[in-house]
Amino acid sequence: MKLLKTAIFALALVASMGAMAQVEKTDQTHIGKWLVIEEYEMTSDDATVSRQTKVKVGDANFSLPRRRMRPHYPVYYMGFGRLSNDPFSVDYAAGISQNQSKCWDWGVYLADHSIAFNKRGTIGLSYAFGFGRSSYKLNNGQYFYNENGLINYGGSGSKMYDETWFRYWGFRLPVNLELQHYVNGSPFFLTIGPEIEYRFAPRALGRVDGGKQQVISKNYDLNPLNVNLMAQVGYGNIGFMAKLSLVDLFQNPIRSEPLIGGEGASVVNCEVYPLMVGFSIFY
Repeated sequence: MKLLKTAIFALALVASMGAMAQVEKTDQTHIGKWLVIEEYEMTSDDATVSRQTKVKVGDANFSLPRRRMRPHYPVYYMGFGRLSNDPFSVDYAAGISQNQSKCWDWGVYLADHSIAFNKRGTIGLSYAFGFGRSSYKLNNGQYFYNENGLINYGGSGSKMYDETWFRYWGFRLPVNLELQHYVNGSPFFLTIGPEIEYRFAPRALGRVDGGKQQVISKNYDLNPLNVNLMAQVGYGNIGFMAKLSLVDLFQNPIRSEPLIGGEGASVVNCEVYPLMVGFSIFY
């Protein structure tokens, strides 16, 4: 019996000590993205003991850094070109016979940048600077020529050419709306918007009896400032590009007028708009 009383007393003493050492107070504090939990305990000898715990949580005031949106302007692009009498037509210019397989537009972009509209970098504005050359092969030895300030199409003079081309250069500044989404670590992208172009250095070239190309004329009044409607779509480092000129190529092209009776036309219409569809290679 004496042993039983001793055991009961020992258990009561341990229980009372545990009750005295219970937690008296708990504080929680947000520091950046950490939640600090601090507990205060009272021991049997009336001393205060604190214990600190840090838990990583999403703080409402913590903002993630912006992701840089990668702009998509090719290091090199090339595509089929053509001249049309209407900027929204896919037909060849009436009366101007072109060899589509040898009408090319190519260029490069030397610098580009983007401004993201959201933190994920999936939508924004992108822009770049580049240059390129447009070349159109004309059939039947015909070419553009300047006569009294008007651009005509046909042949002028006694020399007959086997093949003819018309070429010009351009500085190009696209400013596009860009959408992109990463799939398996590579971006799927879509861009659309205007491209401002400065045209210069026009020339017509021809070849006689299979000889070397020779300059026919440089006397052309190009519309120097042009605006292209530009679109791109692609994945990773490969894409496709399309450009549609909204400004006609020449400042003073001769325009056809219906003949008396409403059939045919007086001359070939030289109001032409360049178009291009091709592929792009990116950094």
